Amino acid sequence: MLIYFLLENAYFRGFYEEMADFIRSLFESALKTNPNLEFAMITGCLRISCESIFIGLNNLSVYSILTNQYADSFGFTEDEVKELLTAYGLETKMEEVRKWYDRYRFGSCEIYNPWSILKFL
Repeated sequence: MLIYFLLENAYFRGFYEEMADFIRSLFESALKTNPNLEFAMITGCLRISCESIFIGLNNLSVYSILTNQYADSFGFTEDEVKELLTAYGLETKMEEVRKWYDRYRFGSCEIYNPWSILKFL
């Protein structure tokens, strides 16, 4: 989302090409030519294929929120939340958690936001 905001802001302020070049260079330096990095995960990015900000990178794998693979890796599953609540002696609070911290759907999996659950605990 931040990249979208930066590009949109740059577009309206007249320095879009410079910002796109900067982001492209940043991704290439941080992700492609970094000898200390085996793999990385970029989240919250819109896939903007026509902008080619990923031009210096190859072999990217894109997993959207509709993809089932890794769907349970983006937060806590309901079973994990129940386990955490039990560990903290709060097993009776599951309905309250469902009410206040509804779930997100990734693929076919419903996931709780980890930050919200940890703050609740």
